[in-house]
Amino acid sequence: MSPSEQAPRQDARVTTGVPGLDGVLGGGLVTSGVYIVVGEPGAGKTLFANQLCYHQGRGGARCLYVTLLAESHARMLANMRDMAFFDSALLPESVYYVSGFRTLEEQGLPGLLELLRREVRNHNTSILVLDGLVQAQEAAGSSRDFKKFIHELQVSAGLSRFTALMLTSSNGPTVHPEYTMVDGILELRERTLGVRSWRELQVRKFRGGATLSGVHTFRISNDGLEVFPRLEARMRRTPPPDPGSERVHFGIPSMDALFPGGLAKGSTSLMLGPPGSGKTLMGSSLLAEGLKRGERCLYMGFYESPERLLHKAAAAGMDMGGAVKDGRMHILWQPPAESILDVLADQLLSAVRRHQVSRVFVDGLSAMSQASPDGSRMSSFFAALTQELRLSCATTIFSLETPRLFGPALDMPLEVGPSAVAENLFFLRHVELEGRLRRLLSIFKLRDTEYDPSIREFIISRQGIEVLPPFDVALDTLLTGLARHRTGGHP
Repeated sequence: MSPSEQAPRQDARVTTGVPGLDGVLGGGLVTSGVYIVVGEPGAGKTLFANQLCYHQGRGGARCLYVTLLAESHARMLANMRDMAFFDSALLPESVYYVSGFRTLEEQGLPGLLELLRREVRNHNTSILVLDGLVQAQEAAGSSRDFKKFIHELQVSAGLSRFTALMLTSSNGPTVHPEYTMVDGILELRERTLGVRSWRELQVRKFRGGATLSGVHTFRISNDGLEVFPRLEARMRRTPPPDPGSERVHFGIPSMDALFPGGLAKGSTSLMLGPPGSGKTLMGSSLLAEGLKRGERCLYMGFYESPERLLHKAAAAGMDMGGAVKDGRMHILWQPPAESILDVLADQLLSAVRRHQVSRVFVDGLSAMSQASPDGSRMSSFFAALTQELRLSCATTIFSLETPRLFGPALDMPLEVGPSAVAENLFFLRHVELEGRLRRLLSIFKLRDTEYDPSIREFIISRQGIEVLPPFDVALDTLLTGLARHRTGGHP
Protein backbone atom coordinates (compact mmCIF):
# COMPACT_ATOMS: atom_id res chain seq x y z
CA MET A 1 0.00 0.00 0.00
CA SER A 2 1.42 3.38 -1.01
CA PRO A 3 1.48 6.32 1.44
CA SER A 4 -1.34 7.97 -0.51
CA GLU A 5 -3.57 4.97 0.15
CA GLN A 6 -2.97 4.68 3.88
CA ALA A 7 -6.11 3.97 5.88
CA PRO A 8 -6.95 5.95 9.03
CA ARG A 9 -5.28 4.64 12.17
CA GLN A 10 -7.49 2.36 14.21
CA ASP A 11 -5.55 2.64 17.47
CA ALA A 12 -6.28 6.26 18.35
CA ARG A 13 -9.36 8.42 18.70
CA VAL A 14 -9.94 12.16 18.64
CA THR A 15 -12.34 13.10 21.40
CA THR A 16 -14.86 15.74 20.39
CA GLY A 17 -15.49 17.51 23.69
CA VAL A 18 -19.23 17.20 23.03
CA PRO A 19 -20.84 15.39 25.98
CA GLY A 20 -22.46 12.17 24.83
CA LEU A 21 -21.12 12.25 21.26
CA ASP A 22 -17.98 10.19 21.86
CA GLY A 23 -20.21 7.47 23.26
CA VAL A 24 -22.23 7.48 20.04
CA LEU A 25 -19.02 7.32 17.99
CA GLY A 26 -17.52 4.50 20.01
CA GLY A 27 -14.82 6.68 21.55
CA GLY A 28 -14.48 9.62 19.15
CA LEU A 29 -13.30 10.31 15.61
CA VAL A 30 -10.58 8.09 14.16
CA THR A 31 -7.22 9.85 13.88
CA SER A 32 -6.39 10.94 10.31
CA GLY A 33 -9.96 10.36 9.22
CA VAL A 34 -11.88 12.74 6.95
CA TYR A 35 -15.46 13.47 8.02
CA ILE A 36 -18.38 15.41 6.62
CA VAL A 37 -20.79 17.16 8.98
CA VAL A 38 -24.01 17.91 7.11
CA GLY A 39 -27.06 19.88 8.16
CA GLU A 40 -29.34 22.74 7.31
CA PRO A 41 -28.30 26.30 8.22
CA GLY A 42 -28.64 26.74 11.99
CA ALA A 43 -28.37 23.03 12.72
CA GLY A 44 -25.23 23.54 14.84
CA LYS A 45 -22.41 22.51 12.49
CA THR A 46 -20.15 25.53 13.05
CA LEU A 47 -20.74 25.42 16.78
CA PHE A 48 -19.88 21.72 16.89
CA ALA A 49 -16.64 22.19 14.93
CA ASN A 50 -15.50 25.07 17.14
CA GLN A 51 -16.37 23.14 20.29
CA LEU A 52 -14.16 20.28 19.07
CA CYS A 53 -11.29 22.68 18.22
CA TYR A 54 -11.27 24.40 21.61
CA HIS A 55 -11.53 21.06 23.39
CA GLN A 56 -8.56 19.69 21.45
CA GLY A 57 -6.69 22.98 21.81
CA ARG A 58 -6.92 22.78 25.60
CA GLY A 59 -5.33 19.35 25.34
CA GLY A 60 -2.34 20.66 23.40
CA ALA A 61 -3.47 19.99 19.84
CA ARG A 62 -3.22 22.60 17.09
CA CYS A 63 -6.41 23.25 15.19
CA LEU A 64 -6.82 25.04 11.86
CA TYR A 65 -10.25 26.44 11.05
CA VAL A 66 -10.64 27.42 7.39
CA THR A 67 -13.78 29.24 6.26
CA LEU A 68 -15.12 29.50 2.72
CA LEU A 69 -17.87 31.87 3.77
CA ALA A 70 -18.14 35.61 3.36
CA GLU A 71 -18.78 35.99 7.13
CA SER A 72 -15.80 37.48 8.93
CA HIS A 73 -13.94 35.63 11.64
CA ALA A 74 -14.50 38.55 14.00
CA ARG A 75 -18.24 38.04 13.72
CA MET A 76 -17.92 34.29 14.29
CA LEU A 77 -15.79 34.82 17.39
CA ALA A 78 -18.18 37.47 18.70
CA ASN A 79 -21.02 34.96 18.49
CA MET A 80 -19.01 32.44 20.52
CA ARG A 81 -17.58 34.64 23.27
CA ASP A 82 -20.36 33.73 25.70
CA MET A 83 -20.01 29.98 25.08
CA ALA A 84 -18.48 28.03 27.97
CA PHE A 85 -15.99 26.22 25.73
CA PHE A 86 -14.57 29.41 24.20
CA ASP A 87 -11.12 30.45 25.45
CA SER A 88 -9.45 33.48 23.87
CA ALA A 89 -6.10 32.40 25.38
CA LEU A 90 -6.01 29.58 22.79
CA LEU A 91 -5.96 32.09 19.92
CA PRO A 92 -4.03 32.01 17.64
CA GLU A 93 -1.53 29.32 18.70
CA SER A 94 -3.88 26.42 19.45
CA VAL A 95 -6.87 27.51 17.36
CA TYR A 96 -6.05 29.39 14.18
CA TYR A 97 -8.58 30.85 11.73
CA VAL A 98 -7.90 31.28 8.02
CA SER A 99 -10.22 32.51 5.26
CA GLY A 100 -10.09 30.54 2.01
CA PHE A 101 -12.92 32.51 0.41
CA ARG A 102 -10.80 34.66 -1.91
CA THR A 103 -8.40 31.82 -2.75
CA LEU A 104 -11.32 29.64 -3.84
CA GLU A 105 -12.79 32.46 -5.90
CA GLU A 106 -9.54 33.25 -7.69
CA GLN A 107 -7.75 29.89 -7.93
CA GLY A 108 -10.49 27.30 -7.62
CA LEU A 109 -10.09 23.91 -5.92
CA PRO A 110 -6.38 23.47 -6.78
CA GLY A 111 -5.56 26.78 -5.09
CA LEU A 112 -7.70 25.89 -2.07
CA LEU A 113 -6.00 22.51 -1.74
CA GLU A 114 -2.58 24.14 -1.84
CA LEU A 115 -3.69 26.67 0.82
CA LEU A 116 -4.84 23.85 3.10
CA ARG A 117 -1.60 21.92 2.69
CA ARG A 118 0.53 25.00 3.32
CA GLU A 119 -1.36 26.11 6.43
CA VAL A 120 -1.45 22.57 7.86
CA ARG A 121 2.32 22.35 7.41
CA ASN A 122 3.04 25.83 8.79
CA HIS A 123 0.96 25.34 11.93
CA ASN A 124 1.72 21.64 12.54
CA THR A 125 -2.04 21.04 12.46
CA SER A 126 -3.67 17.95 13.92
CA ILE A 127 -7.30 19.10 13.46
CA LEU A 128 -8.49 20.73 10.23
CA VAL A 129 -11.98 22.19 9.82
CA LEU A 130 -13.19 23.28 6.38
CA ASP A 131 -16.36 25.30 6.91
CA GLY A 132 -18.37 25.72 3.69
CA LEU A 133 -17.82 22.57 1.63
CA VAL A 134 -20.87 23.41 -0.45
CA GLN A 135 -18.99 26.46 -1.79
CA ALA A 136 -16.10 24.20 -2.80
CA GLN A 137 -18.53 21.86 -4.51
CA GLU A 138 -20.09 24.74 -6.44
CA ALA A 139 -16.64 25.95 -7.49
CA ALA A 140 -15.70 22.55 -8.91
CA GLY A 141 -15.73 22.34 -12.68
CA SER A 142 -17.24 18.87 -12.57
CA SER A 143 -18.18 16.06 -10.20
CA ARG A 144 -14.89 14.42 -11.06
CA ASP A 145 -12.95 17.52 -9.96
CA PHE A 146 -14.78 17.54 -6.64
CA LYS A 147 -14.06 13.84 -6.08
CA LYS A 148 -10.41 14.51 -6.84
CA PHE A 149 -10.34 17.32 -4.28
CA ILE A 150 -11.73 15.05 -1.55
CA HIS A 151 -9.31 12.28 -2.51
CA GLU A 152 -6.31 14.63 -2.35
CA LEU A 153 -7.45 15.89 1.04
CA GLN A 154 -7.64 12.29 2.30
CA VAL A 155 -4.13 11.64 1.04
CA SER A 156 -2.85 14.73 2.85
CA ALA A 157 -4.62 13.69 6.05
CA GLY A 158 -2.94 10.29 5.91
CA LEU A 159 0.52 11.73 5.21
CA SER A 160 0.40 14.68 7.61
CA ARG A 161 -1.57 12.83 10.29
CA PHE A 162 -4.38 15.34 10.73
CA THR A 163 -8.11 14.72 11.21
CA ALA A 164 -10.40 16.74 8.93
CA LEU A 165 -13.99 17.91 9.34
CA MET A 166 -15.80 19.37 6.34
CA LEU A 167 -19.03 21.23 7.07
CA THR A 168 -21.73 21.51 4.44
CA SER A 169 -25.37 22.46 4.13
CA SER A 170 -27.88 19.79 3.17
CA ASN A 171 -29.11 21.35 -0.06
CA GLY A 172 -30.88 18.70 -2.06
CA PRO A 173 -30.00 15.06 -1.26
CA THR A 174 -28.56 14.57 2.21
CA VAL A 175 -25.74 12.35 0.91
CA HIS A 176 -24.09 13.11 -2.44
CA PRO A 177 -22.27 10.32 -4.31
CA GLU A 178 -18.94 12.04 -3.62
CA TYR A 179 -19.52 11.77 0.12
CA THR A 180 -19.13 8.00 0.01
CA MET A 181 -15.37 8.56 -0.29
CA VAL A 182 -14.96 9.99 3.22
CA ASP A 183 -14.50 8.08 6.47
CA GLY A 184 -17.66 9.28 8.14
CA ILE A 185 -20.80 11.37 7.75
CA LEU A 186 -22.55 13.02 10.70
CA GLU A 187 -25.93 14.61 10.08
CA LEU A 188 -27.41 17.33 12.33
CA ARG A 189 -31.02 18.35 11.86
CA GLU A 190 -33.94 20.05 13.51
CA ARG A 191 -37.39 18.46 13.60
CA THR A 192 -40.72 20.21 14.08
CA LEU A 193 -44.09 18.81 15.13
CA GLY A 194 -46.81 21.37 15.59
CA VAL A 195 -45.30 24.17 17.66
CA ARG A 196 -42.58 21.97 19.11
CA SER A 197 -39.08 21.47 17.72
CA TRP A 198 -36.10 19.36 18.74
CA ARG A 199 -32.62 18.58 17.41
CA GLU A 200 -31.35 15.21 16.22
CA LEU A 201 -27.98 13.69 15.32
CA GLN A 202 -27.41 10.60 13.22
CA VAL A 203 -24.18 8.88 12.18
CA ARG A 204 -24.81 8.06 8.54
CA LYS A 205 -21.44 6.42 7.99
CA PHE A 206 -18.40 5.64 10.13
CA ARG A 207 -15.30 3.66 9.21
CA GLY A 208 -13.05 2.27 11.89
CA GLY A 209 -15.44 1.09 14.58
CA ALA A 210 -18.97 0.47 15.74
CA THR A 211 -21.30 3.37 16.52
CA LEU A 212 -24.66 3.64 18.22
CA SER A 213 -27.15 3.32 15.40
CA GLY A 214 -30.27 5.35 14.85
CA VAL A 215 -31.25 8.88 15.82
CA HIS A 216 -30.02 10.62 18.97
CA THR A 217 -31.26 13.86 20.49
CA PHE A 218 -29.00 16.81 21.16
CA ARG A 219 -29.47 20.31 22.49
CA ILE A 220 -27.60 23.59 22.24
CA SER A 221 -27.02 25.80 25.26
CA ASN A 222 -24.33 28.18 26.49
CA ASP A 223 -22.23 25.07 27.09
CA GLY A 224 -22.38 24.19 23.40
CA LEU A 225 -23.74 20.95 22.01
CA GLU A 226 -24.76 18.12 24.32
CA VAL A 227 -25.79 14.77 22.85
CA PHE A 228 -28.10 12.35 24.63
CA PRO A 229 -27.68 8.88 23.12
CA ARG A 230 -30.94 7.02 22.69
CA LEU A 231 -31.42 4.87 25.76
CA GLU A 232 -32.45 1.78 23.80
CA ALA A 233 -29.20 1.91 21.81
CA ARG A 234 -26.88 2.23 24.82
CA MET A 235 -28.73 -0.12 27.16
CA ARG A 236 -26.49 -2.63 28.87
CA ARG A 237 -27.48 -6.15 27.86
CA THR A 238 -25.99 -8.00 30.81
CA PRO A 239 -28.46 -9.82 33.08
CA PRO A 240 -29.37 -7.98 36.30
CA PRO A 241 -27.85 -9.26 39.55
CA ASP A 242 -29.71 -11.92 41.49
CA PRO A 243 -31.74 -10.16 44.23
CA GLY A 244 -31.53 -13.25 46.42
CA SER A 245 -34.02 -13.50 49.25
CA GLU A 246 -34.12 -9.77 50.04
CA ARG A 247 -37.66 -8.36 49.80
CA VAL A 248 -39.12 -4.87 49.87
CA HIS A 249 -42.29 -3.63 51.60
CA PHE A 250 -44.33 -0.43 51.54
CA GLY A 251 -44.30 0.04 55.29
CA ILE A 252 -48.12 0.02 55.39
CA PRO A 253 -48.95 -3.00 57.59
CA SER A 254 -52.46 -3.51 56.21
CA MET A 255 -51.16 -3.33 52.63
CA ASP A 256 -48.04 -5.41 53.15
CA ALA A 257 -50.29 -8.11 54.61
CA LEU A 258 -51.80 -8.56 51.14
CA PHE A 259 -48.47 -9.95 49.91
CA PRO A 260 -46.42 -10.99 52.97
CA GLY A 261 -43.54 -12.13 50.77
CA GLY A 262 -42.97 -8.52 49.67
CA LEU A 263 -41.65 -7.22 46.37
CA ALA A 264 -38.43 -8.57 44.93
CA LYS A 265 -35.52 -6.20 45.41
CA GLY A 266 -34.72 -4.47 42.12
CA SER A 267 -38.16 -5.18 40.67
CA THR A 268 -40.33 -2.69 38.77
CA SER A 269 -43.91 -1.89 39.78
CA LEU A 270 -46.59 0.04 37.93
CA MET A 271 -49.18 1.97 39.94
CA LEU A 272 -52.23 2.63 37.74
CA GLY A 273 -55.00 5.00 38.68
CA PRO A 274 -56.95 8.16 37.83
CA PRO A 275 -56.18 11.58 39.36
CA GLY A 276 -56.67 11.71 43.11
CA SER A 277 -56.70 7.96 43.60
CA GLY A 278 -53.65 7.98 45.91
CA LYS A 279 -50.79 7.01 43.59
CA THR A 280 -48.39 9.67 44.87
CA LEU A 281 -48.86 8.73 48.52
CA MET A 282 -48.66 5.00 47.81
CA GLY A 283 -45.37 5.46 45.99
CA SER A 284 -44.07 7.84 48.65
CA SER A 285 -44.78 5.26 51.34
CA LEU A 286 -42.31 2.89 49.65
CA LEU A 287 -39.66 5.61 49.92
CA ALA A 288 -40.56 6.49 53.52
CA GLU A 289 -40.15 2.85 54.53
CA GLY A 290 -36.78 2.72 52.81
CA LEU A 291 -35.62 5.80 54.71
CA LYS A 292 -36.61 4.14 57.99
CA ARG A 293 -34.36 1.24 57.04
CA GLY A 294 -31.41 3.51 56.30
CA GLU A 295 -31.66 3.24 52.51
CA ARG A 296 -31.13 6.04 50.00
CA CYS A 297 -34.23 6.97 48.02
CA LEU A 298 -35.14 9.10 45.03
CA TYR A 299 -38.37 10.76 43.93
CA MET A 300 -38.79 12.00 40.35
CA GLY A 301 -41.94 14.00 39.73
CA PHE A 302 -43.53 16.30 37.19
CA TYR A 303 -46.55 17.80 38.90
CA GLU A 304 -45.84 17.96 42.63
CA SER A 305 -43.13 20.51 43.45
CA PRO A 306 -40.68 19.40 46.16
CA GLU A 307 -42.39 21.61 48.75
CA ARG A 308 -45.86 20.33 47.91
CA LEU A 309 -44.68 16.72 47.87
CA LEU A 310 -43.07 16.95 51.31
CA HIS A 311 -46.11 18.77 52.72
CA LYS A 312 -48.48 16.20 51.22
CA ALA A 313 -46.46 13.28 52.57
CA ALA A 314 -46.17 14.87 56.03
CA ALA A 315 -49.96 15.33 56.13
CA ALA A 316 -50.26 11.55 55.68
CA GLY A 317 -47.78 10.76 58.45
CA MET A 318 -44.61 10.55 56.35
CA ASP A 319 -42.03 13.14 57.32
CA MET A 320 -39.25 13.04 54.72
CA GLY A 321 -37.97 16.61 55.04
CA GLY A 322 -35.08 15.65 57.31
CA ALA A 323 -33.94 12.95 54.89
CA VAL A 324 -33.89 15.50 52.06
CA LYS A 325 -31.72 17.84 54.13
CA ASP A 326 -29.18 15.20 55.09
CA GLY A 327 -28.95 13.77 51.56
CA ARG A 328 -30.61 10.39 52.06
CA MET A 329 -33.63 11.44 49.99
CA HIS A 330 -33.19 13.07 46.58
CA ILE A 331 -35.92 14.85 44.62
CA LEU A 332 -35.79 15.43 40.88
CA TRP A 333 -38.56 17.79 39.86
CA GLN A 334 -39.34 18.48 36.23
CA PRO A 335 -42.04 21.08 35.53
CA PRO A 336 -44.63 19.70 33.08
CA ALA A 337 -43.20 21.58 30.11
CA GLU A 338 -41.30 20.57 27.00
CA SER A 339 -38.61 18.05 27.88
CA ILE A 340 -36.38 15.60 26.04
CA LEU A 341 -37.08 11.97 26.83
CA ASP A 342 -33.44 10.85 26.84
CA VAL A 343 -32.49 13.85 28.99
CA LEU A 344 -35.02 12.72 31.61
CA ALA A 345 -33.65 9.18 31.49
CA ASP A 346 -30.07 10.44 31.79
CA GLN A 347 -30.96 12.60 34.81
CA LEU A 348 -32.75 9.73 36.53
CA LEU A 349 -30.13 7.05 35.93
CA SER A 350 -27.21 9.37 36.72
CA ALA A 351 -28.80 10.29 40.07
CA VAL A 352 -29.49 6.65 40.93
CA ARG A 353 -25.88 5.67 40.26
CA ARG A 354 -24.29 8.76 41.78
CA HIS A 355 -26.22 8.57 45.04
CA GLN A 356 -26.39 4.74 45.17
CA VAL A 357 -30.16 4.83 45.42
CA SER A 358 -31.99 1.61 46.29
CA ARG A 359 -35.63 2.81 46.05
CA VAL A 360 -37.06 4.97 43.25
CA PHE A 361 -40.50 6.46 42.68
CA VAL A 362 -41.18 8.05 39.27
CA ASP A 363 -44.42 9.93 39.76
CA GLY A 364 -45.82 10.48 36.30
CA LEU A 365 -44.93 8.04 33.54
CA SER A 366 -47.58 9.76 31.43
CA ALA A 367 -45.70 13.08 31.70
CA MET A 368 -42.47 11.33 30.77
CA SER A 369 -44.09 9.82 27.68
CA GLN A 370 -45.16 13.29 26.52
CA ALA A 371 -41.46 14.19 26.20
CA SER A 372 -41.26 11.90 23.18
CA PRO A 373 -42.80 13.03 19.89
CA ASP A 374 -42.96 9.35 18.90
CA GLY A 375 -45.47 7.63 21.14
CA SER A 376 -44.70 4.20 19.68
CA ARG A 377 -41.20 4.44 21.17
CA MET A 378 -42.39 4.24 24.79
CA SER A 379 -42.59 0.47 24.92
CA SER A 380 -38.94 -0.09 24.00
CA PHE A 381 -37.82 2.96 25.99
CA PHE A 382 -39.56 1.73 29.14
CA ALA A 383 -38.02 -1.72 28.71
CA ALA A 384 -34.54 -0.16 28.44
CA LEU A 385 -35.13 2.14 31.42
CA THR A 386 -36.33 -0.66 33.68
CA GLN A 387 -33.38 -2.81 32.60
CA GLU A 388 -30.93 -0.08 33.64
CA LEU A 389 -32.69 0.39 36.98
CA ARG A 390 -32.59 -3.34 37.66
CA LEU A 391 -28.86 -3.39 36.92
CA SER A 392 -28.53 -0.75 39.66
CA CYS A 393 -30.56 -2.97 42.02
CA ALA A 394 -33.09 -0.14 42.45
CA THR A 395 -36.62 -1.15 43.42
CA THR A 396 -38.79 1.17 41.34
CA ILE A 397 -42.41 2.26 41.18
CA PHE A 398 -43.84 4.18 38.24
CA SER A 399 -47.20 5.87 38.58
CA LEU A 400 -49.32 5.93 35.44
CA GLU A 401 -52.44 8.04 35.20
CA THR A 402 -55.54 6.49 33.64
CA PRO A 403 -58.02 8.90 32.03
CA ARG A 404 -61.32 7.48 33.35
CA LEU A 405 -62.60 8.18 36.85
CA PHE A 406 -65.47 5.71 36.38
CA GLY A 407 -66.70 3.25 33.79
CA PRO A 408 -66.43 -0.42 32.85
CA ALA A 409 -63.36 0.03 30.64
CA LEU A 410 -59.75 0.35 31.77
CA ASP A 411 -57.88 2.54 29.31
CA MET A 412 -54.13 2.14 29.16
CA PRO A 413 -52.75 5.57 28.29
CA LEU A 414 -49.59 4.08 26.75
CA GLU A 415 -48.92 1.35 24.25
CA VAL A 416 -48.76 -2.19 25.58
CA GLY A 417 -45.31 -2.55 27.08
CA PRO A 418 -45.15 -0.83 30.48
CA SER A 419 -47.65 -3.31 31.90
CA ALA A 420 -45.83 -6.19 30.21
CA VAL A 421 -42.34 -5.16 31.37
CA ALA A 422 -43.28 -4.31 34.97
CA GLU A 423 -43.17 -7.33 37.28
CA ASN A 424 -45.83 -5.92 39.60
CA LEU A 425 -49.06 -4.15 38.71
CA PHE A 426 -51.29 -2.27 41.17
CA PHE A 427 -54.58 -0.61 40.29
CA LEU A 428 -56.12 2.23 42.28
CA ARG A 429 -59.64 3.43 41.53
CA HIS A 430 -62.52 5.46 42.87
CA VAL A 431 -65.92 3.92 43.48
CA GLU A 432 -69.18 5.73 44.14
CA LEU A 433 -71.18 3.82 46.73
CA GLU A 434 -74.12 5.08 48.76
CA GLY A 435 -73.35 8.69 47.94
CA ARG A 436 -69.70 8.46 48.95
CA LEU A 437 -66.56 8.44 46.83
CA ARG A 438 -64.24 5.69 48.05
CA ARG A 439 -60.78 4.55 47.04
CA LEU A 440 -60.11 0.98 45.94
CA LEU A 441 -56.91 -1.04 45.68
CA SER A 442 -56.54 -4.19 43.62
CA ILE A 443 -53.42 -6.16 42.70
CA PHE A 444 -53.37 -7.29 39.08
CA LYS A 445 -50.10 -9.20 39.28
CA LEU A 446 -47.06 -9.74 41.50
CA ARG A 447 -44.18 -11.77 40.18
CA ASP A 448 -42.65 -14.55 42.28
CA THR A 449 -44.86 -13.98 45.33
CA GLU A 450 -48.36 -14.86 46.43
CA TYR A 451 -50.89 -12.08 46.98
CA ASP A 452 -54.49 -11.50 48.02
CA PRO A 453 -56.50 -10.81 44.83
CA SER A 454 -59.51 -9.33 46.64
CA ILE A 455 -60.56 -5.74 45.97
CA ARG A 456 -59.94 -3.60 49.04
CA GLU A 457 -60.98 -0.15 50.09
CA PHE A 458 -58.27 2.05 51.59
CA ILE A 459 -58.35 5.37 53.39
CA ILE A 460 -55.82 8.17 53.73
CA SER A 461 -55.65 10.15 56.97
CA ARG A 462 -53.09 11.98 59.11
CA GLN A 463 -52.14 8.61 60.52
CA GLY A 464 -51.22 7.38 57.04
CA ILE A 465 -52.71 4.85 54.65
CA GLU A 466 -54.87 2.00 55.89
CA VAL A 467 -56.18 -0.82 53.74
CA LEU A 468 -59.54 -2.05 55.06
CA PRO A 469 -60.76 -5.66 55.33
CA PRO A 470 -62.70 -7.15 52.41
CA PHE A 471 -66.23 -5.90 51.89
CA ASP A 472 -68.61 -7.88 54.10
CA VAL A 473 -71.42 -7.83 51.52
CA ALA A 474 -71.65 -8.85 47.90
CA LEU A 475 -71.27 -5.99 45.45
CA ASP A 476 -71.74 -5.90 41.70
CA THR A 477 -69.60 -3.97 39.19
CA LEU A 478 -67.23 -2.75 41.87
CA LEU A 479 -64.35 -1.93 39.52
CA THR A 480 -66.57 0.08 37.20
CA GLY A 481 -66.75 2.74 39.90
CA LEU A 482 -70.53 2.45 40.16
CA ALA A 483 -71.10 -0.34 42.66
CA ARG A 484 -74.45 -1.93 43.60
CA HIS A 485 -75.40 -4.18 46.52
CA ARG A 486 -76.52 -7.69 45.71
CA THR A 487 -77.83 -8.10 49.28
CA GLY A 488 -78.96 -5.74 52.01
CA GLY A 489 -76.61 -4.19 54.52
CA HIS A 490 -73.63 -1.87 54.30
CA PRO A 491 -69.99 -2.50 53.72
